[in-house]
Amino acid sequence: MRAPTLPGTLVSRGVCGSVLLLLAGLVLNELPPSPVRFLVAPLQWLGTNAPGRFLALVVTLIGVALLTHAWVSLVRAPAEGSADERVRHVRAVTMRWLAPLLIAPPLFSHDGWSYMAQGAVAASGRDPYTISPGEMPELLTSMVDPIWRYTPTPYGPIPIIWGALTREAFGDPTLLLLLQRVPALIGLALTAWAVPRLARHLGIDPARATALAIASPFVLVHAVGGLHNDALVMGLVAAAFVFAAERRWVIGVVLVGLAAAVKFTAVVAVVPVVLVSLPGAVRVPGRFVRLAAGGLIAAATVAASGIPYGLGLGWVKVLSVPGVVVTPASAPTAVGVVLEWLLAQTGSGLEMYAVPVVRSLGMALAVALVIVLALTRPTGDLKAGLATCIGVFAAVVLLAPVVQSWYALAVVPAAALLLLERRRTCRALFLGAALAFLAPLDSEMAGGSLLAAGLVVLGLTIVRAVRAGDSRPVADA
Repeated sequence: MRAPTLPGTLVSRGVCGSVLLLLAGLVLNELPPSPVRFLVAPLQWLGTNAPGRFLALVVTLIGVALLTHAWVSLVRAPAEGSADERVRHVRAVTMRWLAPLLIAPPLFSHDGWSYMAQGAVAASGRDPYTISPGEMPELLTSMVDPIWRYTPTPYGPIPIIWGALTREAFGDPTLLLLLQRVPALIGLALTAWAVPRLARHLGIDPARATALAIASPFVLVHAVGGLHNDALVMGLVAAAFVFAAERRWVIGVVLVGLAAAVKFTAVVAVVPVVLVSLPGAVRVPGRFVRLAAGGLIAAATVAASGIPYGLGLGWVKVLSVPGVVVTPASAPTAVGVVLEWLLAQTGSGLEMYAVPVVRSLGMALAVALVIVLALTRPTGDLKAGLATCIGVFAAVVLLAPVVQSWYALAVVPAAALLLLERRRTCRALFLGAALAFLAPLDSEMAGGSLLAAGLVVLGLTIVRAVRAGDSRPVADA
């Protein structure tokens, strides 16, 4: 059997793209006082003027273009060698592409600084669910986004504990910041482990599925470059599906509980994981019992995860904190803002209630949709479970008060597997590339890239539906 080979230019293109992102990131992101800041002082100086920042943005887009070109080539590479060899090859290539990003400052988001500062609050013995990062030393909080600097953390115990452990072990802010990438890398590793196994269950090429899921520029830019906690959620949920498909549902639900201990919205993954673990055609009473048991196990896992630092469930009371941001991808927020303006024209004084009420209705609708999916979707079917996973996350994310494009990381494995299984690789490539190119603008667009991606999917769906009505045969992408 011939070992798989890939052109050296394919690997080098991706590495060059990541290096350009690293260099642009050093221009666009200020660093705290440290030896590293002294070493990159010329790049930091460029970031102090408009022409320099514009040049960095151009370099960023070139870097994303190189990564995207390399990713498309990797996905479409000829199938040489055994499936296991090709999966290992994809993982090795991805490792090379992401290596430069490991030492980059947080790209297109300041969340990494928030993770570091919130961990420092816990390490100081104070409650991060009541104490804001702004009450910590300036060196640790200077780069936290002003919106979050004086709010308690809405994250679960796991990222807080990791931040506290690193703070207790190290003092240098730059090192502390880079260590916040470890949870994201664990999530990426779990995804790289889980996706080939799920692909084999579905009877599709595991190497191509792995390339779609972990080597995407969208994943590399947001999960590794942006060091978002959503990457760990992605990996834990993907791994949970592996155990669900093998009917080891308790382990799967525990993994979902750990994901919920990172970001609470991940708890909805209990529904598809439990449905996959059940035999086929289980009626409502049977699935209700298993779902209730799964929910209790997940909740116990979340509660237990906070024990090391006595965090408990205090974070539940601050889940509304992200709602201070207005994002166009949040349908309830958009509707609420329009309604607020209309009520303001009437002089009734009711405009102040518009956004909170519509947001509450949106969350109620999201819960209702999750319940409907739990009681009506097929059981014992991995493909249906992956589709349900996308459905429940779409419900609680798109109907949430705030939406950002990196929230989509949680469903990347499921989407990659389903699109590949349905031979819609072109659609997966186009969507991944579009999200990656919009990522550099995300801080200004406030989640607009996810809205744009949704409009693209909607447009493609409408076009496909129209074409399906024609009598002429249509080739699937």
